[in-house]
Amino acid sequence: MKVAMIGGKTSIIGFKALGVETFAVPRPEDSPEVWNEVKQAEYAIIFMTEPIYEVLRLPVDELRGEKLPVITVIPAVAGGREVGMEETRALVEKAVGADVLFRQ
Repeated sequence: MKVAMIGGKTSIIGFKALGVETFAVPRPEDSPEVWNEVKQAEYAIIFMTEPIYEVLRLPVDELRGEKLPVITVIPAVAGGREVGMEETRALVEKAVGADVLFRQ
């Protein structure tokens, strides 16, 4: 099973060290080209930083109903925007029927 990471250079470097196939995107606006390449490569898991997800939200959400790939949004090195946590909260609420995650 292949794993991919899409994000800025500083955000992806640690994933590369773990053997994850990484895709550096200099600016979030450039991510649609990378997304087309990644989604056709049949990855089982795709990690992406919040700034990338904010640009790719619509095409990513189109794949959310599929079994694979599992798409996980994580904060960028420069700081989080709580997008990943809100996505996780929405998925848990959909699965459980209630918001069971603690808010800080």
